[in-house]
Amino acid sequence: MAKLADYLPDYYDGVLEINKLMSAEQALFDRRSDTLSRLLFNQFVVQADADGLSLFETQLGIAVAPDESLETRRTNILLRILPPQPITIGYFRQLIVSVKIPAEIVVDSVNCTIKTLSDAQVITAEQIVRLRFLLNTYLPSDLAYQISKQDDNLSELPINVGIATHSVVSVRVGVQAVDYEEV
Repeated sequence: MAKLADYLPDYYDGVLEINKLMSAEQALFDRRSDTLSRLLFNQFVVQADADGLSLFETQLGIAVAPDESLETRRTNILLRILPPQPITIGYFRQLIVSVKIPAEIVVDSVNCTIKTLSDAQVITAEQIVRLRFLLNTYLPSDLAYQISKQDDNLSELPINVGIATHSVVSVRVGVQAVDYEEV
């Protein structure tokens, strides 16, 4: 912050009244300077505080959940005010990376679908909402989309391996043995 006493002419050096006046005005000047700086920062989404973000959300008609973080609110605003660009798959992949959504984009041009694949442990519910918004906003209407999450599950089921035997015991009572060689 700038010190007001630095802007005084040299002949005020050592004057007690001017020093006290400058120290009293310095506090007012610092508060005013902080307010003006905050007002300037609130003009830009990336640097805005909660009050500045709420103004943007009101202007854009964004409903805010009470538990959303400032970063989530900031990203939602930025998604709404992105400048229009021609949609190519390269731009869309770059857009997904820039808003920090961990998703792989696969285009199936034969079936006119775009599939997104994400790791279930990495992607959050907020990121899925953002991804759905981007897909609904930027994809042409003739393309369908599918959002998929993959998960690595370890299942430990017992496997029983063994040998089965089948035994038959038959008993014959009163049967005479036949010798086939004699016949």
